[in-house]
Amino acid sequence: MTYKMLVSDIDGTLLNSQGRLTDGVKQAVRDLHENGVIVTLATGRNLRGVLPLIEELGVSVPVILGNGTVIADPLKRETLLHRPLPKETAHKLIDVIRGHGLWSSVFVHTFEGIDTYYDRDPGFDAAYLFVNRDPQISQQVDDFRTVTGVDPLKVLLIDKPEKVYPLIEDLRKIDDHKFNMFVSTYDFPGYVFLEMFDHASSKASGIDHLAQAFGIGQSEVAAVGDNLNDLEMIRYAGLGVAMGQGVDELKQASDWTTKSNDEDGVAYLIRERLL
Repeated sequence: MTYKMLVSDIDGTLLNSQGRLTDGVKQAVRDLHENGVIVTLATGRNLRGVLPLIEELGVSVPVILGNGTVIADPLKRETLLHRPLPKETAHKLIDVIRGHGLWSSVFVHTFEGIDTYYDRDPGFDAAYLFVNRDPQISQQVDDFRTVTGVDPLKVLLIDKPEKVYPLIEDLRKIDDHKFNMFVSTYDFPGYVFLEMFDHASSKASGIDHLAQAFGIGQSEVAAVGDNLNDLEMIRYAGLGVAMGQGVDELKQASDWTTKSNDEDGVAYLIRERLL
């Protein structure tokens, strides 16, 4: 089978366990691109979080952000798809989080300026991976309801399991079917990561939208990831690939398992199956 598009997750997939893009992966991606295959990214990150990688890899096509809630072309500064959370839904989520005495953050999609709002300083390093306290890109607010002119893309927090799991139970009681919830302990030992975003969005829906724009069929797409937010895109793709160190459920759903991210698993996939 000839594949016309490779879609790669970033953290735990394209990057190694030190958060670095190795020369081997960079060269393999360039070789694939030179062979006429479209290479793009599908990530939970926002635009600011992928710009350095886009430049380093030479990605020249739109990328899938926020777990499929946004498709953006950074070079043209165009947004092809934007599926924010309804504001009322975001407010309900934040109210429940506040009721548990926890901090929260709201991410928005923008090409410049502030893209993160948070209600209080979380006070621990794991959270600072997501909440950058640079006032040029993030802003502390007492209540997100006071923020005007922006649409909430997702609500996010990370905290200790004994705090987050009771919260999750109450969030699931919200009589509102307009949000997806992604929960992970995979990347953050000792913590639970939680984010909520548009109910109709996933990396798979983002890939489908982008593939159609390029006239590429579902069977002509290869996708690779490591975590449960990659599950739907792995099932969607004509070739769904799990990273060697990825979660078991993903491996079981995949068509093939490559090497780990510390063994240049994306490069191994490209050399073995795509070139």
